[in-house]
Amino acid sequence: MPKTSLLLGKSKLSTAEVSQTATPPISKGKAPAPPPTRTSTSHSSLRPTQTTTLFSTTKPSAPPFRNPKGATPQVKPNPPASTSKLPPQPPGGNPPALPPAAPMAQPNPPPRILGTALESYNGKGDTAIAFWNSLENYFTVNATTFDTDAKKVLSALTYFKQGTQAGDWASDHIATILARNPINYGMWQDFRDAFKAQFIPPETQNEAIQSIHNTPQRNQKFGEWYQEWSRYARQANVDEATKIYAFCRALDTALHNKLLQLSLMPTMLARLVEKAREFNRNWRTFAGPTRGF
Repeated sequence: MPKTSLLLGKSKLSTAEVSQTATPPISKGKAPAPPPTRTSTSHSSLRPTQTTTLFSTTKPSAPPFRNPKGATPQVKPNPPASTSKLPPQPPGGNPPALPPAAPMAQPNPPPRILGTALESYNGKGDTAIAFWNSLENYFTVNATTFDTDAKKVLSALTYFKQGTQAGDWASDHIATILARNPINYGMWQDFRDAFKAQFIPPETQNEAIQSIHNTPQRNQKFGEWYQEWSRYARQANVDEATKIYAFCRALDTALHNKLLQLSLMPTMLARLVEKAREFNRNWRTFAGPTRGF
């Protein structure tokens, strides 16, 4: 029997045994049979019988975990699942609350327009002064809105009736303004002078000036007389001092004397007319209806 050499943990086959595992001859038309697996066994007093498998593909298993000190390994418990839908909070507690946002400033509403809008002017000379006085009064009452000359001119040009002499004049004036580069509406005083030169005949104003001096009250009731006199005053287009002087001269003598007794004479025609109405009403109330200023 051939000798078998033994190594630690392995066995070797003898030359005779290896030769016996040669591949058998291949017959035509048949696939070669796989070689038989050969195992060798040997009896030894030092080691038990070992079986060696050729062409083994089994990988060695990982060595077991050993704790050299014998301590029990610590296993970190899994954190409990959160059921809250809120986002995770940063460490250190909740962040400080943001200060309330400052309220946004609300834009100021546009100022309310006072009075009634004027009727469109048709260009007739007998109504030119009345129209212009009403226009200036409208801008004065709404001075907060019409606070520049450009706004006054731009707004005034919308009160000229189209298809009339006044509308044609306003259209030409607008074309002149738009032709400037940059666009400039000019001064309000220049626009006033242009309007008067176009629509107020000089003879009309001269006649009105004469009428405020030559229309006395005499025996007329104050209300009836003042309605006629004030129409001439609007057409005359004179300053406030001239109107006050003509008004006092045209009053009834008794009423005029009552105004002279005032400790402080009003400097505005409207205030002077109000005082004259008050004296006339008191006299008619206490003196009887047979006489009146």
